[in-house]
Amino acid sequence: MRHMLIDIIMIIWYMALIEVEKTSNEQYAVILDSVQSILKKFGLTQNELKVYSYLIKNGPKHANEIGKDLEIYRTETYHLLNSLQSKGMINAVYDKPKKFIGIDYAKALDLLINSQIEKLNELRLMRDYLSKSEITV
Repeated sequence: MRHMLIDIIMIIWYMALIEVEKTSNEQYAVILDSVQSILKKFGLTQNELKVYSYLIKNGPKHANEIGKDLEIYRTETYHLLNSLQSKGMINAVYDKPKKFIGIDYAKALDLLINSQIEKLNELRLMRDYLSKSEITV
């Protein structure tokens, strides 16, 4: 009887662990979708997002691996990698051949926030300049 009770407790505990893992995976998926949606709203193209997410999930990869796995033409893959690198979303790992790795989502959002702050500051400067000058538009 005691062994049966222990077995039942173990089964319940195991089922609870599965539910917690399932819930946290679902929550992670929702958060991931939200981050990707925000990145898209603020300038990443669908293919840039695809490459960036792939690198986050799979770690450092060669350009040919990325293109092959995502079914993107080689020239387009290089264009996307250059664009993401110029935006600070990925880094190159100098190897032969070169590998690329995505920065984590928190850093990507920090880059996005700082970029938007810079744009707002430029608008404020322009507004201040226009309000001080006699130019009316």
